[in-house]
This record gives sequence, C-alpha cells and structure tokens, in this order.
Amino acid sequence: MRITKKSCALISAFVILLGSFSAVIPTSQTVQAAVNQKLLSGNAVGSELFPADTPAIATGASYTWLSEGTHATDPGLLASDESASPDMSDGGNGPDENTSNSTGSVVGAAVYGTIIYDLKSVFKVSSVTVWADTNNQSYMDQLEVYASYDGLTYNRVGIQENTNAPDSGFAPVSLAIKPIVNAQYLKVIMHKDPNKQVMRLGEVAVLGDALEPMAILSNNYLRASGTYNTSKPKIATGASYTWLTENPFITDGDLIKFDNDGSKNDTVGGQPDLIDGSSTESDAASTTNSIWGSKGKFGAVVFNLNDVYQIGKIDVWTLASGGNKFMDGYEVLVSTDGVNYTSLSYTTNTSSRTANVFVNTPSYGVPGQFAKYVKIIMHNANNSEILTVGEIAIWGWKLYDASLPKQATPDQVEFTAKLKNYSTMYLDWSSYNSVVNNVNKYGVYVETSPFTSTLGLKPTFTAEAKSVEQLGKYLPYFALKPETTYYVAVTPFQATGVERRDVQTLKVTTPSVLGGESVGDIFAINDAPYGGGNYMHHGETEDLFLMTKLRLLRDLGGINKNRWWDHSNAMKTLYGKSGLNFHYFYHGPSYVEGDNNGGVYTFSTYNEPDLANRNPASVAGQLKINHDSLKAISSKSLLVEPALAGLDRLDPAKGLNWLDDFYNSDGQNGALVKTYFDVMDVHPYVKYEYPAVPGLDQGTPEKLLDTLQQLKDTMTSHGDGDKPIVITELGWSTYTGGSYLKKVDRATQRNYLARAYMHAIANGIRTMHWYDFADDGTEMNNLEHNLGLIDWNGKPKESYYGYYTLIRVLKDANYLGVVPGIANPYYGYQFWDENKNRYITSLWDASWQTTSTNSRTAVIETTEPGVTIVGIDGSYKYVAAVSGVVSVPLTGAPLFIYSLANVTVNSIN
Repeated sequence: MRITKKSCALISAFVILLGSFSAVIPTSQTVQAAVNQKLLSGNAVGSELFPADTPAIATGASYTWLSEGTHATDPGLLASDESASPDMSDGGNGPDENTSNSTGSVVGAAVYGTIIYDLKSVFKVSSVTVWADTNNQSYMDQLEVYASYDGLTYNRVGIQENTNAPDSGFAPVSLAIKPIVNAQYLKVIMHKDPNKQVMRLGEVAVLGDALEPMAILSNNYLRASGTYNTSKPKIATGASYTWLTENPFITDGDLIKFDNDGSKNDTVGGQPDLIDGSSTESDAASTTNSIWGSKGKFGAVVFNLNDVYQIGKIDVWTLASGGNKFMDGYEVLVSTDGVNYTSLSYTTNTSSRTANVFVNTPSYGVPGQFAKYVKIIMHNANNSEILTVGEIAIWGWKLYDASLPKQATPDQVEFTAKLKNYSTMYLDWSSYNSVVNNVNKYGVYVETSPFTSTLGLKPTFTAEAKSVEQLGKYLPYFALKPETTYYVAVTPFQATGVERRDVQTLKVTTPSVLGGESVGDIFAINDAPYGGGNYMHHGETEDLFLMTKLRLLRDLGGINKNRWWDHSNAMKTLYGKSGLNFHYFYHGPSYVEGDNNGGVYTFSTYNEPDLANRNPASVAGQLKINHDSLKAISSKSLLVEPALAGLDRLDPAKGLNWLDDFYNSDGQNGALVKTYFDVMDVHPYVKYEYPAVPGLDQGTPEKLLDTLQQLKDTMTSHGDGDKPIVITELGWSTYTGGSYLKKVDRATQRNYLARAYMHAIANGIRTMHWYDFADDGTEMNNLEHNLGLIDWNGKPKESYYGYYTLIRVLKDANYLGVVPGIANPYYGYQFWDENKNRYITSLWDASWQTTSTNSRTAVIETTEPGVTIVGIDGSYKYVAAVSGVVSVPLTGAPLFIYSLANVTVNSIN
C-alpha cells in the first residue's frame, strides 16, 4: 500500500487519540513518600537476626509453603521446616538445621522454595529480605516477590539477583520494592542455582509500615445509615461514571435510561443510582434495569476518579432473584490515561441465584497497579432475562498528597515496566507526585550501557506537557530489539524547564523473537490493514473502519503481531502504538534495517508455494539467497518459511509431499535446505476433504493433533525436527457455501478458535495468526468474506468475544500438559498462572453439536470447597463441591476451571 496524504492525516488523528509517539524503550520504577521500615512478617525479635530494639508491628503474620504450580516448593524444604517453630521466621540464620531449611540435592535442575506470607491485613510493604547459604555447594540464584490483597490475584513487584560472593555464609539478599506497594499477601519465590547441589534458606522477612484504612473513591452518597453511611471514610475525588455505548461492550439502553432519569429515581435527590449510597436497594428508585430478554448481555461502566489511586476493593451490588435476574460475574480493567487498560481479573458471583435480594460481589485491586479510570464489565447470565444493578463502590488509597508545599528540587522518578513481548513494553510512573514536584514534562532515556546522569544524553522519548503520556504518566513503548539489555531512566522536568539529571537506571533484558515464556506469546492475527485480494473496500469510510479494527484489536489485550506485506513506517507506528507488531514479507535488504528499527524481526518470502505450484528446488534456492541477505543485516532477524497451504498427502505435488521434495532438493535429505530458513511456517487449515477424527465431524480442530504430528514427523525425517513452528494462517468461515472448509455458525467458529489455539499450544507452536480479523465482505456464500472475528461493518462476532476470553484466561499462564484420564471425544489441557496463583484446567466435548440437546457431565474431584468456571462464551459460574466432587456439564464450548489445587477428572457420564 502507498501511504497517501489521507492515510497520513488518519495516522495523525490516531496519534492525537492515543498520545504522541516516539520510537524508543522503557523500564521499571515510581515515587512515593519514604516509609519507616518495620518488621511485618512476625519474625522473632530479640534473636540472632533481629535485636530486641528492632522496630516491628505485631501483625500476627504467618506463612505457608506453596506446594502447587510451576514454582512448587521442593519436598526437601517442606520436610525440613518445623511447624512448631517455623524456620523462616524464627530469627535464626543457620547453619543449624533447627533454624534453616534445605532442598534436596539436585544438580542441573530447576528447584524452588515458594512461601506465601499472610500479614493478616493490608500494610505498606517496602522490602523483602531472604538469608540464603552460599557455602558447600549451596546457592540461591534469585528471588521474586508477588503481592496481593485477596490471596487470589497477584502482581510481581520485583525480582532480585543474588550477588553475594561464594563462601560468605548465610548472606542476606534484599529486594527494595519500588514503588512501595500496599499488600496483605506476599509470595516469595526463591530459585536454586541450577549448578549447585542444594539451596539452604535461613530466614525470610517482610518490612514496611502501617497503612490507613481504605476510603471510598467513587463519590458515593453517604446516608445516615446503611452500608454506605457517614461514618465511612471517603476521599473527595469528585468521581463520575459513564456507561459504555460502543463495541465490544455495549450497555443495554434501558440500563442507561433508568439510571440517568434525575431526581425521580434516586431517593436522595439527584444522585445517580450507581452511587446513591443504597445497598439494600429496597426501592426500585435506587436501581437500574436492562430490558427483558438481555440474556448474556453486558452492562459496562467506566469510573473517572480524576486522579491516580491504588484500588483496594470494588463493591458491585446486583439483584439475584427468581433465577431470571442474575449477574454471573464481571471483569475489572484499570487505566491511568483512559486509553490503555489492564485487566485485573474476572470475579464470579458466588451467591444463590434465588437469593431474592441484592447481593454484593466484591473484587480487589492488584498491588502496584494504579488507576485513574476503572472499567467494570458486568455480564448478565446466559439464562437471565434482566440485569439489575444497584450500587457500585470503589475503595482505595491516595498515592500522594498533592496539597503539600511544592519542592524546589523534584524527586527522582520511580517507574515500573512490563514487557508484553520482545518488542513492546508498558512504562508506568503514575504514582509520581507531579504537583508537589512542580513537574509537567518527562524525559525517557534508553541506553545499552549503565549511566547515572543524563548529562550529554538526549531523551529518546519526551512526554510533553498535556500529552496523553504526561497526563497519564504512562507510555506504551514499542520497537525494542530482541535479546538486548537496556538501561532506562525517566527524568522530571519542572514547569520552569529545569530537568533533574541524576538517575537510578533500571536494567531490562528483552526475550527472544519467538518468546515462549508464557502461553500468551502465541496470540497473533492475520489481517492486512487495507485488506487483501477478496476485500470489499468501504469507500470514504475505509479509514474510519481501519480505526475501528485497530481499536478492537487493542481491546483484545494480548495480540502480539499482525501479518502484512507493506513496510510503511507510518503503519508500523500506528499499530505499534496499540501494542501490535508486524510479521512482514521479505522484499529485499533495503527494508530490513527500517523494519528492525520498527520492531519487526520475522519475515517470509512465500505464501503457500505448494498451492501456487512453485518448484520446490527453486523455492529452496531463493530462500538461501534471502536468508543470507537477511542475516547479513541482522543476525536476530528470522526467515519464516514456506507457509505451506496444507498438511496432507492427498496431492503428490502439494502439502507434505511438496515439503519432502523441498527438503530433498539439495540431494542430502535436507541437510542444506534446513539451514536456509529459521522457522517452519504452515497453514494447517482443516480441510473438509480430510478424513474425520473417529467419532467427530469432519473439519473439527481436533484434526490438528494428527496433521501437526505428521508435519513434525516429516521435519524429523529430514533432520529438522528441532526447528520451531509457527502458523501464519488458520481459521474457519461462517459462510453458507461448501468450499474447502466446512461451514460453521458463529458459536462454532468461536469454539473452534479456542480449541485450535489450545491444540497449538500443546503442540509447541510458537505463534499462531488467526485468519482473519475482519470479514472481507458481505457475501454470505463467499468463504473469504466470512473468516473474520468482526463483520464487515465492524461488529464483533461470537468468535471475537471468545478470543477476548481466551486471552484473558491464558495470556500469562504456563502450559503443563494434557488432562489425564480422558480421551477422544473429550479433550482438555492444564495450565498454571503465577499471577492468579491457580491451576487452569480446560475441558470440552468435541463430539457435541450446537443443535444437540444432550451434554456430558464431567465428574471432577477437588480438595477445595468449590471451583470457579469461566466459559469461552463469556459466562461465569461457581460450583460448590459435594463430598469432594463437582459436576461440570461439557459441550463443544471450552470451559476453564480455576483451582488452587490440581483437579482430577474421575469420569465423564
């Protein structure tokens, strides 16, 4: 595509919408008032480590060893601790075994010790210290700290390497948490050095200070009595809220109408229903209702708190009555700039559907995740006719006092940074007190060497006064380079123009191009910004449609890449600002440096060369030329080939037969050809002509298990079995025709998407680009016109919401394996999410039909009182256990079971 003046104007408008852009890099920190450190974790005072005069708060804290998940505690540590006098808080520091614990002796393996401290209430937490042995083949490599309010949703607040010299005894390793966080639960993960035999631990201590109680932030009216009465602490934020009225979460019009009808509908004279202070909701004048028939619909609202706060708790009051009025759950997202939102969690309504009263379904914030804007997306149950909402109250704490006298010299800026992938990072300094520090501009510096002053350096990004970045104190940054270490600082500029130049940098190292650290690295899309060969143009509204697509892509919250052929810097900027990178077609060395500078490191030469009847030997020859050319410019760039059109052997000149000929073209069984490209790329469409999996329909995604294994076998037979695999096209069409893909309805397309991604994850696929994002047209019998997640007009289909849910559930998870004890037609996989501190078990019945009236029931054994279930259809459910068993209906729509302890499928009836 050629960038026109119109396109440039569009990009300018988008940049204004999202904030000014500059191609650079970020890292981690934020500012708060200093805290007087006191011992919070209940360690014995008057002991070896903590003298009698050690400042301490009697919190009643206790700890437990975590024995579940990817960082489960080594059995040796569990066995060597003493329940009567816990070693990690006894104030002793070894080498006596009565005051220390040791892992089993394992060299070359990843071994962990993970404890969770419960401080019994919320405190300011400023540091965590671990004493670990450095002698006798013992060494702790590093520690990670996660913080939580509710013990359910955690946020990693720091990581610290052990820099103590060998043979220095039980030496402390301290992590200073910046910014200081409020938390009740601290999860401390201690990593054994894999080159050592054991890890001996002496003590773990949490330090911080007391914290004032939470206050109401959402401007709720305080009544004389009731839940929200005049005795409750409240901060005068002047907060307001707005119902969302655009895709993807459109609020039913009646919810808005009955909420915003003035003094006749609030009982206290002009207060909006959501913040009128009524929680009992005994009068309909204090509530708002959706229209009858709102099954599975949403009520979405955004609160503007007018400044940045730490969210502690959120109350959501809804009616549970007669089974047909029930909100089954909601999602909370937070933002500091009103543009870039972070999902905190899903919260399930555990109340009885027939309680016949208004029930509160509370949720909690995440330590270190600050908010000026709080978005709450409530979901009416799929079999509930009406969503009735009463009160919503947001509680939390001030991050700073803006009324203090202004400082002559501004504080240094502390900030946090979270990597999305190798190319994108989110930089947050929103808790910095810009008012007291008299600051209205910030400089971001990114260097490849450490520095302590910015003197002589030029900012790589400047958050100018009144820009989105300056006001939100938040920067989505892209164009990072893979496997690169950066040193980053953020500096304050006072309104006078003076910059504070002394800095403390943060060291950030990006992962590899293909990632693999979490499941979320797989999520990608294939959707040319201005369409492909079958695309119906939108005429004068084409640019508006592009903006709609881009916003909806961003709102998915986890898409890493798009596949396209145009190398436009403007388009890279446009997408990069929304956190999306590109996978490009290779068009010669002249583009590579510019593409790399825009964060692009994966390239392809061909698209389905077997379908185009290209000669395999000629393709191999061209790949060698392109590979040599690409690597001469950047060794980190990857050539991704050959994008096979299928994984079958039905045609002697296509699919895997073509791949055999391709490898064999060097006369050495692929010994040379396999060096001509870095990543295997395939389009494993489940064609209608393929034999069905026994007991299943033709064209179901379960066929991928067979076809991907055939691909791996073929690669292995040519000595290329270790090469990573990506999928740059896969999808199902909601068309009415009968081309090479089976026709599916919209719900089935959603189900197939989720199942296909999980099969790909289980098979080690590194990236999968769903084809495509938007329908290419409106002809219902045209396969290409109906492959999208949104339709040609920009309205989300069921598959969009399914992808949204899949990303929320699995983005930060690690894959564990196949659910044991089940077989075709039942499928499932298990994951662990460190932030959720939970197992996630997926299950579905691949033989189920959307028109079927029957479903199977999985009988699941659990040690918990019950489990939480999130459906790919957007539903939420809490299922109580009866005698250690829960019964879960299975359909073709995958569901996700959250549990602290691993669950077991006993049977499927």
